[in-house]
This record gives sequence, structure tokens and C-alpha cells, in this order.
Amino acid sequence: MNNSGNSFQMIFIAACGFFLVLGLVLFATYKAKQSGENLVNLKVWGTISKANFSLFTSKLSENGIQGFSMTYTEKSKETFENDLVNALANGAGPDMVLIKQDFLFKHENKLFTIPFTNYEERTFRDNFIDGSDIYIKPNGILAIPFVTDPLVMYFNKDIFTDAGVAQVPKNWSEFPKIAGKITKSDASSNITRSAVAFGEYRNVENAKELISSLVFQVGNPIVSSAEGEIISTLGIDDSSSGGADKLSLAGSAIKFYTDFANPKKTVYSWNRALPNAKSSFLSEDLAIYFGFASEYSDIKSKNPNLNFDVANMPQLDANKTKSVFGNIYSFSILKNSPNVSQALSMIYLFTSSNIANIFTSNTDFASARKDLLALPPANSIKSVSNSSALMSKGWLDPDYFLTSQIFQNMIEDISSGRSEVGIAVKNASGQIDNLLK
Repeated sequence: MNNSGNSFQMIFIAACGFFLVLGLVLFATYKAKQSGENLVNLKVWGTISKANFSLFTSKLSENGIQGFSMTYTEKSKETFENDLVNALANGAGPDMVLIKQDFLFKHENKLFTIPFTNYEERTFRDNFIDGSDIYIKPNGILAIPFVTDPLVMYFNKDIFTDAGVAQVPKNWSEFPKIAGKITKSDASSNITRSAVAFGEYRNVENAKELISSLVFQVGNPIVSSAEGEIISTLGIDDSSSGGADKLSLAGSAIKFYTDFANPKKTVYSWNRALPNAKSSFLSEDLAIYFGFASEYSDIKSKNPNLNFDVANMPQLDANKTKSVFGNIYSFSILKNSPNVSQALSMIYLFTSSNIANIFTSNTDFASARKDLLALPPANSIKSVSNSSALMSKGWLDPDYFLTSQIFQNMIEDISSGRSEVGIAVKNASGQIDNLLK
């Protein structure tokens, strides 16, 4: 780009900074009706359902919110990245994407960095949950958070009552006792009713995110920055004793998980031969299912007679800082979009308090905004998803599908007895390091 182009861009960015300050105030009560003559139809891609977005835009229309034009395209999680790369190569990509944290590391070079002159870092940190900090770079912000989808604990109330368990667990230390009371086996030692789907991978939905939550809770971020380089911390030997027979904190968390698939352990509750976890929960053969908050309506619709409720994911007894894995969906502008200014305006609108609240009020998602999460929840379900959203975090995943395979190999090496826990964790950490490099 020539010097005159750079000058124009700097002037444009400075102007946007002024209008952002004004816009963030005005959008809270934005009801102005504008003619659509000068509006650019922005193309937005994401993996959140089109039905949710259609409902959202219709609600905006009902409330008189206009001044934007967009076409939202729902993409499958499996093909989203390839579809985007191919579209950009052909000059036909979207203006914006609604991404999760696992998109950042691999595709940062495709995203427009919003300068701090447009969105101040202090304002960003004040507005959004702490887990959103993953979108902040030294020179600006890669994406503005829209909604959060945290892991929560779904539980079958009838199974708990039948087993004589009065309360759902709040801490992981309660799980061994609960597993013994709830899990049932037949005369051939086949599990007929399970307390929790832990210990395996391929038949446990959200296994990677669940394991990530356990590792977060012991204080391991999975990846971190060291001298400007992103490295894996999963295999770091952080055990206080230093003994050769002692596991690292991450190793201890993963051993806790895999013990539930070990027939020699008293907590044995799950194995690879069982149906997948969500199906087992829906068929009332599983007492506890760890799923995302966005799954609530789907569970309810697939088994209307299921007597279930929702609670926060358990934590470590001594943990002062609570954490859980959560997908933080955020709007980001593609670098090659010819409509950066219009895209910025729409992001400011959609992520403002009143407008973002319209989306979360009509879906199972929680907000990413601290001010909305501080409001009295609409119901007990929202109470759980909102409190879980506040402690949600993720990690810079170098490649979602490749690291999922690494996690699967790690868990199955342990559960099958092919590898000791410490060795399997270090092997997985090394493989993640290779991807990061």
C-alpha cells in the first residue's frame, strides 16, 4: 500500500476511535431507524446456528433496531476452516467471522487487528470476562466477544434420589463416594448405570474441554508464552515434592479423570464399550453429563420426560480461583474485507450491552459482558450458565482437530495400560509443542 493509503487509513482509524466513544453510549438506547440505501450487506460466517441468528435479527427488528445489514452463514465446525481458506483464496470470503479461541493461533494472520485507538484495552477488560483476554495482542484486539458457552454439569435428579444422594457435588473430592453409590453393574460386571462418563475419550462428548477444565483448575494453562514463544505447559513437572514417583499437577488431574475407567479402582464408572455420554444421559443410564450451556434446549427436546437439572462444574476443594472451559464466541473482521468501517460499526452495535442481551435472552448462551452477567438471572438455568461464564477460559489451541487426536491418544494410552500417566502426558505435551512450532 502506498503512503497516501497509509495516511488515509490512519485518519480513518483515529476517526473511528472518536465515534466508538460516542457509539458505545448511544447504542445502549439505540432505536434510530435508518434507511437502508447506504448500508453495505456484510457477510458473516460462524458455527452458531442460523436459527439463533435469525431469531436475534428478528428481535432487533421488533425493537426498532436498524442501521445494519448482514447475511449470516452457518458453517459446520468440521469444514469451517477449509471453507474459509478456499473462499479467501478465491476472493469470495466473508467480511467477518464469529470465532472461538481455538481459531486464533492458526489463523491470526487473516484477522484485522482493531487498534487500541478504536477500542481501548482498559475498556475491553472492564467490559468482558477475564477469559476474553486471549483476544488481546500487544498492538490491538483481534476479536470482540459476543457470547460465552461454558461447560456445565447436567444431572439426572431421579438417579440421585434413587441412589440416596441428596445433593449434587460441588467439589471433585465428593465424586469417589458418589460414584460408589450411583454406579451399578450386572452379574457379569457390565456397567448398567453410570455415575459419570470419565476416563475414556471417544465416547465422551466434550472430553477435550472437560480435561482442559480439570487441568486449568490445578493451575496449568496448557499453553503459555515464554520469551515471546508459545509453548506447551501440559508436561511441565510442577510437583512440589520433586519425587520421581510423583505426578505433575496436570498429570494428577488427568489421572483423576482416567481412574474412572479403571476396573481396579473403586470409582470405576465408565468404559469404552458403553454408548456415548450424551446418549446415555438422554436414555437415563448416566447420572452426570458435562455439556455446554448451549445444549440445554437440545437435551430437553430430545427427552421431554427426563427429570434433570443443571449445576456449575465442580472445583477443587482448596481452589480460590474457580475455572471452567468455555467457548467465548467473538466477532472478528477479515483483513481483506473491503468493508472494515461498516464491520466495526456492526461489531460495536452487536456487542453493546442492550443488543448483546437480546441474543442471550433468547438462547441458551451466556453473555461475555460482565455488566450483563451481574444482572439478576431470568431463571435458575441462566443463573448457572452466567456464573459459569464468569469463570470461563480457553487456551491457544494450535489446531483443534490435531490436538483433539493428541488428547485422545493420551487418554487411551493411559486407560488401556499402554503408558503410565506421566509419560503419556509428557508425550502429549511434546506433540502440542511441535504443532505450536
